Amino acid sequence: MVQWYTVPELQSHHDQAFGSRKPGPRTLPPGHDESSFQRAMDEFKAIVGDENVIVDEGLVNLRDPYPLFEEGFEASAGLCPVSVEEIQAILRVANQHNVPLWVCSQGKNFGYGGPAPRVAGAIVLSLQRMKRILEVNEKLAYIVVEPGVTFFEVCNHFAENKINLWMSVPALGWGSVLGNTLDRGHGYTISGDRQHFIGSMEVVLPSGEILRTGQWAVPNSPSAHACGNSFGPQVDGLFLQSNLGIVTKLAVAVDIAPASFMDIKIHCPEVDDIAPLIDTLQQLDREGITQSHHMITNINHFASHDTVKHQQQSAQGPLTPETIAYLKEKYNTGYWRCVAALYGPKDLVLARWKRIQEVVSTNIPSGRIENTFHEGENGRPVDNTKIDSLYAGVPTMNPIKLADYNLPADGSGAGAHIDTTLILPCEGATVLAWFKKAKAIMEFAGVDPFIGCHVFPKYILFVQEYVFDKTNPKHREAGRKLIKSLLEEAKKNGFANYRSHIQHMDEVQNLYGYNGHIYRRFVETLKAALDPNGIISPGKQGIWPPKNISFASERKE
Repeated sequence: MVQWYTVPELQSHHDQAFGSRKPGPRTLPPGHDESSFQRAMDEFKAIVGDENVIVDEGLVNLRDPYPLFEEGFEASAGLCPVSVEEIQAILRVANQHNVPLWVCSQGKNFGYGGPAPRVAGAIVLSLQRMKRILEVNEKLAYIVVEPGVTFFEVCNHFAENKINLWMSVPALGWGSVLGNTLDRGHGYTISGDRQHFIGSMEVVLPSGEILRTGQWAVPNSPSAHACGNSFGPQVDGLFLQSNLGIVTKLAVAVDIAPASFMDIKIHCPEVDDIAPLIDTLQQLDREGITQSHHMITNINHFASHDTVKHQQQSAQGPLTPETIAYLKEKYNTGYWRCVAALYGPKDLVLARWKRIQEVVSTNIPSGRIENTFHEGENGRPVDNTKIDSLYAGVPTMNPIKLADYNLPADGSGAGAHIDTTLILPCEGATVLAWFKKAKAIMEFAGVDPFIGCHVFPKYILFVQEYVFDKTNPKHREAGRKLIKSLLEEAKKNGFANYRSHIQHMDEVQNLYGYNGHIYRRFVETLKAALDPNGIISPGKQGIWPPKNISFASERKE
């Protein structure tokens, strides 16, 4: 049986998430019977070894850990290659036997389907054994990694080798750096929007050929991982949230460890304060003051990292005004809390802080702002291993507690969440208007509006999380209705997701409907040319190929 982690704590989290589900019914790939599938499996086993094949009870590790549906999206098997050569050999067999592959790295894309395949019966190609950190360039501040490398592993590598770099980590550090980047995930430091900090990629195409992007396409180029620019069309974006190839190596920028670091929190007491808060952050960006992107959460979201809901309120339904007032006092915060950070020489950090204070006090008189300041010792950069902050590039597993927020008081059930994340403009009035609509939809369904806004200079990733007990059929049914309502309302307002759960790919892709869905049709044309057998199966964006071409997708995280 393949182990995902050598660190007991991480393996325990994995077992808890996946072990609460039972293996589903064995589902064969489309067009296969038991004998034809077994012939293909015998060839796959010869490539990776029996010990690196996942079947039978082990398939529980390849199911959606947070399902709204109990059935569907079942893998027929899992393969865990360790090299590009093994991937090429697997593709040859898959093409020969017409077996669809679904690709993931660590499979920790929780809230979006995890490692579960979009096409029932697809073989999951898990790249979590490809664990090499191939290069760390401290001067140019980039790393080159394989798909199985986690954020914890990169940060530990920096610390153990006294490398003065920080990795921009997401909320949970156990996922793949490569996978999170390809799924347009993000961290919280200056280089947190990693999709825009890609230096190069190595991609195995469905034919088995190897493609390199950017300056890595130039043989022996000293700029191979330092510049993603190419000559002619820029193709690296084709492999984000994509089923056009399998990315096996990625160069991505990291941050230079700063001389000083300031963690900032802005507390805003009322619901309507999100509008001036958004406009304040946008103003500070226009002035060139802020550096990282900012995270805004509402009261129940960050309170969920501390205690479960039944310890906050005995009444059923959304939090009452009385409970919200109690939580504000308990955590000494407002309905909204915004976290930001500053980096660099002390004088510059303090100057930026002064300006942030001025703008916040002018624009949000009822708001409160505070900071925690850190400075490197003896002329050295800040040692982030002594700081417990995502904004200092410190990985954690603490936010996983959020999934248990709505479990019953008797200790039964198993926590889960599913996310609907829309792209909104960085404009206060628009964000407030949408929040009120989303809040009404969620409270009508009897749940709290779980909100986490990732604020970038021109747009916001507005994360709405439905937190539920995955063992409760009523919770799952309510979640299906809730997400349907949110997507319908989003369409009316011209908003679309940047990322989707496998269950909602088609609905999300349909939001991109300009000119008869020309975007989808364009990618279908590329898919048909690159993968005529449909071996790398359906895309995260719900992009479907021309008629009679079957395929699955790449969930790399």
